[in-house]
Amino acid sequence: MKSTSATKFSVLAAATFAAAHGIVSDIKFDNDWYTSSLVYQDPYANPVPERITWSFFGSGNGPVADFTTKDIVCNGNAKAAALVADVKAGATATFYWTVWPESHKGPVMTYLANCGDDCRTVDPSTLSYFKIDHAGYENGEWISDKIIANNNSYSLTIPEDIAPGNYIIRHELLALHSAYDELGAQFYPMCANIKISGSGTANPAGVTFPGTYKKDDAGILVNIYNGLTSYQIPGPEPYKSGSGSSTSDNAADAVSSSSSAAKTPVASTSAVEKSAASSTAAVEKPAASSTSAVEKPAAPATSAAAAKTTAAAATTTAAAAAKTDVSTLNLSQKINKCLDDINIAIAKAQSKNGGAIDFSKIEAGRTQCYQMTA
Repeated sequence: MKSTSATKFSVLAAATFAAAHGIVSDIKFDNDWYTSSLVYQDPYANPVPERITWSFFGSGNGPVADFTTKDIVCNGNAKAAALVADVKAGATATFYWTVWPESHKGPVMTYLANCGDDCRTVDPSTLSYFKIDHAGYENGEWISDKIIANNNSYSLTIPEDIAPGNYIIRHELLALHSAYDELGAQFYPMCANIKISGSGTANPAGVTFPGTYKKDDAGILVNIYNGLTSYQIPGPEPYKSGSGSSTSDNAADAVSSSSSAAKTPVASTSAVEKSAASSTAAVEKPAASSTSAVEKPAAPATSAAAAKTTAAAATTTAAAAAKTDVSTLNLSQKINKCLDDINIAIAKAQSKNGGAIDFSKIEAGRTQCYQMTA
């Protein structure tokens, strides 16, 4: 659904579910805003809101469990989006994430895939994806930290010479705090339907998902706590306008930076759907607006007993994590592992109960993680 301001739930999701993991809550193409599929609100609306982003209800806001499966394409349980965003070649795309955990350091990658007549009827795992942007580790700083500092947003440019047509834009963050173990790298992908207009003719070579990311890739099986000085971003090099084609193998990308640096997004303040951006909202997300019954569903009621049981289970998980044999890990790794167990417990509880649980008791378990010692 296109709008000039994000729904209240987009904003609330950032605050309410910050302790879990993260999803893209809003997307902006130039001055057009779109609310993304909201995993903890949309399933409970009647009717379910139509979005430009593919939904992944039931998967929560956690990472893809196994990035060697089809879940890596558009996330687990992905279902085609009903709407399509009109986007001009050369437009600026800005992805707004819910609050991203500081511990989840890693790169950001974005791809395009031409899907022929209609992106709403394709199997996304059969498409060819060419990367248009990525950023990782540069001058001792992770792009994830820059995204957090930039209002949890990341901006890039749609290549100006891309041939017009229907495309899936695939955007993802990769968290590397547990990537020292096989399948420990945490991918957070999402997809959206766009129709690119323009006079370009470029049809870059691409890669396929699953298959592009390997368990032992240098940027996927990596210990970021072991004196890291450079980092190889997974996947191919980004396509550059005018280059004619892009490589389809995993070329080295040590100390890599974005093909277009994350820009400070500017929020639109007009009541019309397409308007000039406001110069006074340099780092703000769109202001919350009144929300219809469709966009603001009430989460299912959860009994006090169920909430108490869920909270107790999460606290038990944290305690168990603290007692896990992690003698090979340093203190930062131990704390992150404990926090991940809490995040997983929260995500499962939210997926089952629609978010109607008592987070205060679960957060008590998180405190135990921070009290761990070497």
